[in-house]
Amino acid sequence: MLPVLAETAYPDSAPGARVRLGDFVPFLADCGVGLSVRPNLTNREYAVVISPGSPAGKARVLGAGAARLIRDHRIEDGQVSMIHRLRSLLPLPGIDPPRHLDVYDFDDALFVGSTMEENRKFAWLKREAGRWHSYTKKAKLVLAGSRYLADRASEHSSRVEVVPSCVDPSIQPLRIHGDVERVRIGWIGSQSTAAYLNQLLPVFEKLNARGREFELVTVGAGDQLQAEWAESHPWTRESEKGFLASFDIGIMPLPDDPWTRGKCGYKLLQYFSAGVPAIASPVGANLEILGPDRGRFASSEAEWLEALEALILDSATRREMGANARSFVEENYSYQRWAPRLAEMLRSI
Repeated sequence: MLPVLAETAYPDSAPGARVRLGDFVPFLADCGVGLSVRPNLTNREYAVVISPGSPAGKARVLGAGAARLIRDHRIEDGQVSMIHRLRSLLPLPGIDPPRHLDVYDFDDALFVGSTMEENRKFAWLKREAGRWHSYTKKAKLVLAGSRYLADRASEHSSRVEVVPSCVDPSIQPLRIHGDVERVRIGWIGSQSTAAYLNQLLPVFEKLNARGREFELVTVGAGDQLQAEWAESHPWTRESEKGFLASFDIGIMPLPDDPWTRGKCGYKLLQYFSAGVPAIASPVGANLEILGPDRGRFASSEAEWLEALEALILDSATRREMGANARSFVEENYSYQRWAPRLAEMLRSI
């Protein structure tokens, strides 16, 4: 068994760490790779950092995480060293970034910084762009979540591989498509990215004015949308699969900017794993994932209105696209497909 220690600032309540590390563990074990994940922050500590609250409380958590890493940052002999995104939320010279690194994995455009207001507040402190450059230069192997990210990493590293974010379709219940009283348009994500839904509010208002029977179901967005046609639910790992299987249409609106071009399309993969067709902005990895047999691209308000209305009115097309989407993700974006490839990459270091 090849021992690999993956370190990250983020616990498994953070989607990136969960999807790109934790959920890979059993599949890599089947391929002879023992992946151990060492997060710097606990789920409770991470919740303090990302939630509204006193700066003093956040500082205490970040300080505790930094002290923990200073105390316990060594890698055992024979272990492959790996970092996902950041080793610590705070830069620690000589420790984060480390002097030696085998593998660096990332799934966001850290080299430009987030355009989300919530993330920009702490950009000066985290110094993600500078550390990203250091990680990519030092690592023997860089794993990027999309071709766009890989192209940027290739400017600093001689060995970059694309490993997309993956799903496990075998444990995801399927949506049974048919004629329904109200079509469920679904979105799943975080409160910070829920701001992207604002561009579609005029579209939903027009659909409602036209008498289209639908409801917008958001999971993880908080209570940002207050409308008769909207319902909001908190995200939990236990409820996620049930919500996905309740959607008739999945949506992924994004603005087009340097940060969003680094998005890896994970929402689309989640929808597809449940056999749900999607409508998405033609941005980032969405361009690689979405196809005309699995959903529709939409940029303008008129395109979103047309695409949503067409699928609301056509359950047969939703059923056909959903089946195509499920097959596509099984063949191209599942852990079952990618674990053997990743194991081979890790052994080659």
